[in-house]
Amino acid sequence: MQKLIQFIVILVLFSLVGFFLYTWSGVILTVITIAGEITAVVIAVRLLLWDQRNTTSKIAWLAVVFVLPVFGVILYLFFGRNPQNRIFTANQVKEKEKLIEAIHNLPIQQSEKELPELSKSLYALTDIRPINGNKVTILTNGSETFPSILAALRTATDHIHIQYYIYRQDEISTEIRDILIEKAKAGVTVRFMYDGMGSANLKDEFLEPLKQAGATVYAYDPVRSIWIARTANLRNHRKMIIIDSKIGFTGGLNVGEEYRSNTPDFEVWRDTHMKIEGTGVLELQESFLFDWVYMENRAGASDEFISKAGIARYLSAQPVDGSDDWVQIVYGGPYDKEKWVRDSMLDLMDSAKKSVWIASPYFVPDEESLAVIRRVSMSGIDVRVIIPGKGDRGVSYHGSNAYIQTMIDAGAKMYSYRDDSFIHAKVMLVDGERAAVGTANFDIRSFRLNHELMVFLYNRSDAVVQLERDFNADFLESHLFTESEMKAKSRTKRMKETLASLLSPIL
Repeated sequence: MQKLIQFIVILVLFSLVGFFLYTWSGVILTVITIAGEITAVVIAVRLLLWDQRNTTSKIAWLAVVFVLPVFGVILYLFFGRNPQNRIFTANQVKEKEKLIEAIHNLPIQQSEKELPELSKSLYALTDIRPINGNKVTILTNGSETFPSILAALRTATDHIHIQYYIYRQDEISTEIRDILIEKAKAGVTVRFMYDGMGSANLKDEFLEPLKQAGATVYAYDPVRSIWIARTANLRNHRKMIIIDSKIGFTGGLNVGEEYRSNTPDFEVWRDTHMKIEGTGVLELQESFLFDWVYMENRAGASDEFISKAGIARYLSAQPVDGSDDWVQIVYGGPYDKEKWVRDSMLDLMDSAKKSVWIASPYFVPDEESLAVIRRVSMSGIDVRVIIPGKGDRGVSYHGSNAYIQTMIDAGAKMYSYRDDSFIHAKVMLVDGERAAVGTANFDIRSFRLNHELMVFLYNRSDAVVQLERDFNADFLESHLFTESEMKAKSRTKRMKETLASLLSPIL
C-alpha cells in the first residue's frame, strides 16, 4: 500500500510539472533567452574591459556567446573563465609559500661543471635551477617504459609519489596498483594523485584496496565537485613517479593498455618517457608536493615535508656516481602570471643554429608560438614537425592539420606519422645538442590551460643522442607533406580544418 501511495504521489508531481512546462513553456523559453543575452553582454563587457588574455581568445569567446546565447554562456562559465581570476584559500597560498621558501633555501650538491648557456637564460626566466649529477635514460614507447617503472617501484623502501592525468582500469594499471598496495602494506608511504577529468572513469572500487592498504589518494580538481565550473577546463596534465627521492619518471605516457599498443585503435602508440636518477629528482618532487598541498588544502599540509626530518626524507636527492647529466625541470600552469613552460620551449627553439625537430600529438600553437617557429624556419633553420597521421580527437586533429600550409610556406617540413598509428611523444630537439621532453603538447591547451612539466637536457648527453636516433627512425615512418598535396585537399577537409582552427583559441 505504501509503494502504491508513493507511486501516485510521484505521478501527480510529474503531471503537475508537465502541465506547468506545457502551459508556460513559451514564457520560460523567452525568459531563458533574455537571461542568456543579458549574461552574454555582461561576459562581453568583462572580456573587453578587464580580461587580460590575448585578443584572439577574446574574439573567439565573444563569437561563441553571441552566436549561441544560452549554450555559449554555459560553455563560457565552464571553459572560458580566466584562470588568473581564480581565488585560492588561505591554506593553499600559505602552504605553497612555505614549500617555496624551504626548497629554494636548500643546498644542492653540484659539480664544478660549467652551466650550459641556455640553462642560464631559463634560470633567469623561471627561477628554476639547472642541476647536474644525474643519469637520464630515454624510454621509447610503453615496451621500455612500463618494465622500467615496475622494476623501480619494487625497489621502493620509503615512499612512492605517483601522479597521472589518465590512469585506466586495465591490466597494466592493475599491475601497478597491486605493487603500490604491496608496498603500502610493507610500510612504504604511498601518495597517489590523478586528474579528476582525465581519469573521471577511475572507479572507487578500483581505488578502495589501495586506500585500505594505507595509501593516500586524491583526485586533482574532481569533476564531482561544486567547484567544477571554475576548474573544468584547467586540467593537471602532468605524469610522474618519484621513488625514495632517488628515481623519477616523467614524459608522455599515462597508464593504460593503449600506451603499450594493446588496443585496436592504433597499431603502434609511439611515445617517449624518461627515467631520472640523481639530484634532478628534487625538482620532480617539488612539482608533486606543490600539487599535493594544494589538494590537501589544510593548515600545516607542508610541515611534514619541510621539517628537518622531512627534508632529509623527501628533499635530499643525491648525485649519481659516474653520471653528470644536466636537467632543468620547468613546470607551470594556468594560474601562473607567465607561461613558463611555453616560454622556456620558445627560448630553446630560439637558441637553434642548425635545426629544430618537434614531435607533438597536437600542433595548435598560439600566436606567439606560431610566430616564433615560423620565424626560426624562415631564418634558414631546419625545422621539422611530426604530427599524427591518424588522430585520437577530431577537433584537435583537424586543428593541427590547419597549420600545415602556413608552416610549409615558412620553409618547415611537416610530417604525419603512420596512418595506422599514433604519435603521442612531446619532444623538441635543437641542433642535436639540447632537448626538452615532458608532458606539454605544442598547443594552446598545454601552453595556457593545463598544468604541465618539461625536462630540459643539455650538452649532447646520451639521452639527447637517443632522442636524435628516435627522431630519425620516426622520420622514416612518417609521410612528408608536399605543396601539391595541400592544393589537392578537398573542400570538406579544408572546411573541417578552418572550423577547427577558429576554435583553437578556446580548445
